[in-house]
Amino acid sequence: MKIQWDIQTSLGEFVKDNVLCAETFEELSIDFCCGGESTLEKACQEKGLEPKQVLGRLMQLQSLVKDSDVDLEALKPGELTLHIESKHHEYLKKVFPRISDLLEKVLAAHGERHPELKSLQKVYTHLREDLEPHLMKEERVLFPLIRNLESQGLGENMAATEGPVRVMLMEHDRAGELLKQIRELTIDFKVPEDGCQSFEVLYEELRLLELDTHLHIHKENNILFKKLMSPN
Repeated sequence: MKIQWDIQTSLGEFVKDNVLCAETFEELSIDFCCGGESTLEKACQEKGLEPKQVLGRLMQLQSLVKDSDVDLEALKPGELTLHIESKHHEYLKKVFPRISDLLEKVLAAHGERHPELKSLQKVYTHLREDLEPHLMKEERVLFPLIRNLESQGLGENMAATEGPVRVMLMEHDRAGELLKQIRELTIDFKVPEDGCQSFEVLYEELRLLELDTHLHIHKENNILFKKLMSPN
């Protein structure tokens, strides 16, 4: 059955229905995670894009097979927290040190010719320093709270999650801003002509980090937290 989309559909809804939409939004620099409530029309107008043309591209994705991700809408909040931890938290824990090492290597080899690498390293370090404790707060505070409340009947206890969720939302906004700065410093991850293979690997790792983190935030902001607000 064809999904019913139009230019008034929210960005978050597109990605919920078909995760492949995320890559199109990334390519067009449209924020679907923290900006998931925005309609396609509004987001396109802000970027100087024609909404119906972008909608056409997204409609074409409906004929493609969705990725191997689980049906997130079918998961209970507690199950969704486990999915986020196993898929996105574990990814970040592995990729953070790898990108840090790559940045050191590329900066040592190309720093004199590309002073923007120093700024890139600084912004990336801020992102890592922000997200590592963020993951810890989710794993030690918010996610166990959600699972405990769910076992007791989440609908009656939802208010207990409001404070931690509010903090997470603010931290997501901060991460989104830092990712935007990384994209700007790398000129949309375009490797310079004199860039070596390590330079290419670094920019590809940063591109994948952006995509995964945007999906991560989308799943929390637009799916998990909404389930907490409407648990029944």
